[in-house]
Parts: sequence; structure tokens; C-alpha cells
Amino acid sequence: MKTEKEYAYYPLTLFDGMFKDAGVVTGWFVEGLLDLTKIEAALHRLTMKWPMLAGRLESTDKLLFQIKVPLGLVPFPAGYSPFVLTSRVSDVPIDKFVQLPLPTVSDVLPSSLFMHSTAPRAPGAWVSKQLPLTYWHLTYFKQRGCEYTCIGVTFPHGLFDGMGIAAVVHALEAETLGRPWAIPPTLHAGRNENQMQSFLDRMQENVKKLPANYRAASVVGLWFIITFMAWHLWQQLWHKARSRLILVPAKAYEKLVRDAREAMVREGKKDVRLSTGDVLTAWLYKTVYFSEEEYPTLRVHLSNMASLRVFSDVALKQYAHNCFIPIPYPILTVAELKATPVHSLAYKLASVRSALSLGHAIQVYTLLQDSVKPSSGFFNFRAVLPYDPSADESMSMSNMSIARIVDIDWSGVGGGRTICRYKTILSESPILISNIVTIAGRLDDGSTVLDVVLNRRRMRSLEEGVAKLIKAADESTVCTSNN
Repeated sequence: MKTEKEYAYYPLTLFDGMFKDAGVVTGWFVEGLLDLTKIEAALHRLTMKWPMLAGRLESTDKLLFQIKVPLGLVPFPAGYSPFVLTSRVSDVPIDKFVQLPLPTVSDVLPSSLFMHSTAPRAPGAWVSKQLPLTYWHLTYFKQRGCEYTCIGVTFPHGLFDGMGIAAVVHALEAETLGRPWAIPPTLHAGRNENQMQSFLDRMQENVKKLPANYRAASVVGLWFIITFMAWHLWQQLWHKARSRLILVPAKAYEKLVRDAREAMVREGKKDVRLSTGDVLTAWLYKTVYFSEEEYPTLRVHLSNMASLRVFSDVALKQYAHNCFIPIPYPILTVAELKATPVHSLAYKLASVRSALSLGHAIQVYTLLQDSVKPSSGFFNFRAVLPYDPSADESMSMSNMSIARIVDIDWSGVGGGRTICRYKTILSESPILISNIVTIAGRLDDGSTVLDVVLNRRRMRSLEEGVAKLIKAADESTVCTSNN
């Protein structure tokens, strides 16, 4: 049996505590049959080099957790698993779940293909039951001529953000391919320093002036949570919210971005360069709410996240835990969204994004500190959410392209092309949280994957919008070839 001297303790921050009630299932649909034995060996090598992955989550205070990490990985204590790896063979072919080749719009594959029935579905179980941090699962489709694998990992969102789990998956990818990867700093026995916490402490001392009117995050109470869940239940039951995947071909979004940049040049705006993400975000924002013409005065808050890693030195370069804040985009009415051209909206969003500062980060951290101050009574519940309370509703959007989490190379374990990537959020509630659009990243053919949860009307508006983008790109190609 290991003694306390043989454990490292790595504290997490309040930014992790924000997501303690969420788990995530991320999965990949891959051509071919992945070699389970090779994956298991690669996972063991991975945890040998990155011992934190073999740890356990512990609660230390309100919204504060730490990872208890065993040092000297071999042997583990009896019955101690550094990870869980399971597999099964599907008794039905893949075409019972999805059409191939994957169409532009498709339903998401069920999470049961990417997680085993024994994997935790209640996020609190990782702490209460001292479970392994990652649960890996493979579902094989072995029908002759239709051989595929769904591989997924289930983990607590209170441990990793999108960039963090991407680092884990890319490290596994490197192990399977025999390539080097950036191994995080070694932990020592006892309490270790959290780089993010040290960064926040320094910034709280050094940043004297905070930006005015930052409302992209708020401390909310129990009544807000009740109305928030009721609104999403209404979207799910009455407005038929659902999850779908949409593929935007490279030619379609490249023309969209090119047109937006050319419009900026014509207007002489050179102070901010529009990124592909800026233009896609603006176009998605406009297109989703194009269907709400009956509600021109509806005030919408766009919640989009920015990583704090860009503000730090090398200390946070390999930081794998929650490390982002909401960008303070302005609230816009549906009428304003419809009246603003894509390039102008993209310019407005890009200008706000580029002005994001450490002061904004300190404001969010201050809100988190306020939310955990001692309080009494049932109705004194407080939480921090990326929401502006002056808006009528919020749309959540995130751009994960920089993480390169979609097109993973599984060839080192016998895989072929990655057909697509999928994600499911786990929570204690059966209510589907909707009005979410994720720019997941790009496939090997350059197509951008949109992971969306929208009600029926807004989903139809987005699907029609993508069809128009593709048609415009095709017509442009024809015109170019005829000239």
C-alpha cells in the first residue's frame, strides 16, 4: 500500500469548479478496426509519462478540487486502475445509425457507441466514487466490407477544457504513431503549484484598472437556474430541439471568408483582420436568428469563449485544465442581426475579441470568488454562468478549430480515415441544453464540422443557409471556369 509520501496533490482552480456538474463524451467515427491491444499499451505509456492522468479527483472546498496522483506508477495499489478501457462488437451494421458517405446534415451518433454502460453518467461520481479520470470505449462494426470503429473518451469537464482533452488525445495519437510529444512538468510528492492559480494571483495584484461594463458572465441564483432549465425544457418539448452535425465544405466557407475580407478592403477597414472563425461566427449568428423575424426586438447575448493561454508565458502553454472566459460581445436584437452584413458583424465581433484583456479575466475570477463566499439558506445558492442577464436569451458558441480535435490520425492502431467527431454533454438533468453551435474543426477534406443543438425552426434556417453557401460556391466555381 502506498503512503501519503507517494502521492502528489495537484490543486485545480475555481475555473474548474464552474464545470463540476458536467461530464463530456468525445468520440471519433473511424474507418477500419482499431487494435484494442495497441491502444491499451499506448494508454499505459501515456499515463507513465503523464501521471496526472492516473489520478483521482477530490473535493477540498466549495467549487475547489484537487487531483490525487500516485507516484511510481508500477505497481499500482491493488484494484487501482489508471484508466478504464472497454469494447464491444455491434450486432447491427453502421448503416442502421448513419448514412454513408456522411451527408451534409446528419443526426449525431448515439453516445452509447462511444461510452460503455459502466462509465459514469453523473459527473459527481468521479469525486464521490473515486473513479478513474478517463473512460475509453470502442464499438466495433465488423460486417464484411463495412468495418468501422467508434472510439470515445468520457471525462469530467471539471478537469479538462476543450484544449486540455485535445492535448490528451494528441498525446495518445503521438504514442500510437511513435512520435514525441510535449510531456507536462513532473509532479513532486505533496502539494504542487497550479500554474493557472499562480498566474491569477499575480494578475490580481498587478492589474489595477478593470474594463468597464463587463457583463459576459454573471453570478446567478436558484431562481435563474429554475427558469433557465424551464426554457430549455420548453425548447426540447415544444420547439423540438435536437442535436445534428452539419458539414460545411471548404469551398463554401472559403468563399464566405473571402467575400467578407474583400468587403472590408472596399470599406477601408484595415485595423482588424477577420479570421475564418470571426466570419463563420458572424454568419452562424445571423443565420440561426434569421428564422426569428416575428420577434425583431428579441435581445440576444452571444456567449463565446476565449482561452487565457494567449495571455500567459510558457507557464500555461501546456496547461490542460479549464482556462477560458466569455468574450464580452454586445447584445443585439434580431432586427440588428438581420440588418447587419456578415462582414460588418464579423468586424464588430473581431474588434471585441481582439480587445479582450487580463482585466476581463480578473473580473470573471472575482465573480467566482464572490460566488463561493459563505451564505446560508436554500435560496442563497449562487453560481457563475456565461450569461448577460439583460438579454432575453443566450446563444452559446465555441470554436475548437485551433485544438485540431476532429481529424485524429488513428493509423498507428490500424485505423483509416476519421469520418467525423462527436460530443455529448453529461449532466444530472435529462433536459437537453440547446441553442448551442460548436465549430468543432476540420476533416481531412477541409470540411468544417458544425456540432449544433437547436430547435426545429432555427435548425431548418441553418440547414438552408448552409445549402445556399454551397450553391453560391458552386456557381462561383462555374463562373470562374467559364472565364
